[in-house]
Amino acid sequence: MDGLPPLPDEPGRADFRPAVTMRWQIIVLGIGLLMIAAAGLFALLRQPPVTETPDVQPIDFIETSSFSEAIVGQPVLVNPLLATSQADRDLVALVFSGLTQLDEYGQPIPDLAKDWEVSADGLTYTFHLRDDVVWHDGEPFTAGDVAFTMSLLRDPDFPGPADLAMFWRTVETYVLDDTTVEFVLTQPLSAFPEYAGVGILPAHLLAGVPPADLAEDSFNLSPVGTGRLKWVFSEVVDGVTTVHLAPHPDYYDAGRRVQLDEVSLRFYDEAPDAFRALGPDVQAMGGLTPDELNAALGSPNLSIYTARLPAYTAIIFNQQAPSRLPFFQEEPVRQALTASLDREAIVERVLPRQAVVAVSPLIPGTWAYEPDIQPIPYDPALAAPLLDEAGWLQEGPVRSREGVPLSFELLVSDRSIDQQIGETVVEQWRGLGVDARLVSVDADELLERLETPTDEGRDFDAALVEFSQGRLADPDPYPFWHESQAREGQNYSGLADRDISEALEIARRDPNGVRRAELYRSFQTWFVERAAAILLYNPVYHYAVSCQVEHVQLMIFVDPSDRFRSLHDWRIAPAGERTAACPG
Repeated sequence: MDGLPPLPDEPGRADFRPAVTMRWQIIVLGIGLLMIAAAGLFALLRQPPVTETPDVQPIDFIETSSFSEAIVGQPVLVNPLLATSQADRDLVALVFSGLTQLDEYGQPIPDLAKDWEVSADGLTYTFHLRDDVVWHDGEPFTAGDVAFTMSLLRDPDFPGPADLAMFWRTVETYVLDDTTVEFVLTQPLSAFPEYAGVGILPAHLLAGVPPADLAEDSFNLSPVGTGRLKWVFSEVVDGVTTVHLAPHPDYYDAGRRVQLDEVSLRFYDEAPDAFRALGPDVQAMGGLTPDELNAALGSPNLSIYTARLPAYTAIIFNQQAPSRLPFFQEEPVRQALTASLDREAIVERVLPRQAVVAVSPLIPGTWAYEPDIQPIPYDPALAAPLLDEAGWLQEGPVRSREGVPLSFELLVSDRSIDQQIGETVVEQWRGLGVDARLVSVDADELLERLETPTDEGRDFDAALVEFSQGRLADPDPYPFWHESQAREGQNYSGLADRDISEALEIARRDPNGVRRAELYRSFQTWFVERAAAILLYNPVYHYAVSCQVEHVQLMIFVDPSDRFRSLHDWRIAPAGERTAACPG
């Protein structure tokens, strides 16, 4: 498995910003954000706090069949191969489509492809394309567009994300006929159908553009796709950019055609300005800060929709230092440390309405999630006997065994929220007779210590870390918990559990995915029962929408742009239905 090609958005592929993220397709330390990949994933959730509690402007109930939303940021690269900002990804999600899309459980299903098949060895995927798809300019979509898109990704001069290019350079693409395309992988990868969901570009418009010049081409601000909405025009009025989109009249999937007359997205440089537009100028805004959420909850004409983001924060232990940190080798000690933490209280006090307690390293609601998992409960009365039975006895303020104290450092980012969590954790462990000392460092040093191999694992004792899937629904946690990644990979804790490693190996290579759900459920059970790490919380995303906009649903969230996944169901209630639409 060591030779498996790198996957887009896996850890260690992009840049960092303060705090820390680790990916199972990213890594973040603590709730603060030091993103290794998919940095824009948390851009909305982590907006700078406003200086005073904002007020919601009156929500006008208007006669319209158009939808408008405020977004923080500016469109620059509305191109599925180049988009990295949230503003660009929101537009890409509406204008473009890929061979596959995700269903409500995070499973890839057909989109531009009508079906696909995989060879017995898991190396060859053959996609059969729909023959009724046309681009927004009326030109037919063919397998040639797919091959052209992949050729851009493989080109040495491709100017987009390096991780995306690195992955697709390991995949060969062959056009068998106008509606059949074949991909040949170097190693089996069960998640490949989701990777095939990358947006496809029109060869007839871009074939003459050198790959090195792709980011500078005017196409990126007047894009043509095959998605549900087509770009009509953009304008700048009073410093606010508005992009006007309209339903694609020839969209191939009749069941997902947008019923609205228009979708207008208004882009603001500053979050407070975007929030002030909610009501007078727009009907929705996502990624609310705590202050904005509190204000929005006070408006009777706003509906608040909430979804878990594909991330979890956990405390990891250095399990590769048996001489210096022998207690972390022992399952009862890790279980006791888990049972002594009141995670509900920590989340309520430090992250009110911004997170929920995590119960699994996989995201609830997805196809691989184990709903019957039994987390270790908060029970200090259970924790103490576990340590006693393991020989870690309390004969003074700090427990010890054979002269070795139960003492270690908890490393956190220097963000205020991380420190608050760390202080609470250390205090609760102190009540158990554990001498945990809080060490706060800046994000760069924290990442460096996580990544620095020593003779005893990495350069930390315990650390507060946030794991994220980035922009993939596939739950593959191999990079962070497989034993082969302990020395130089991103299994920073050095977990070496053969049961877990075998399950992750088989699940990642299963060409048909038949056993994956069973294997990932076993992984979750072992992970929680054996206290491989202490799961703390999942961050959540809040979306404020005028109550006049009906049938909004937030499904499985891979990226905040997924809030538009149910757009085809949305309806603007007429003014005459105000009482029914907004009973409050």
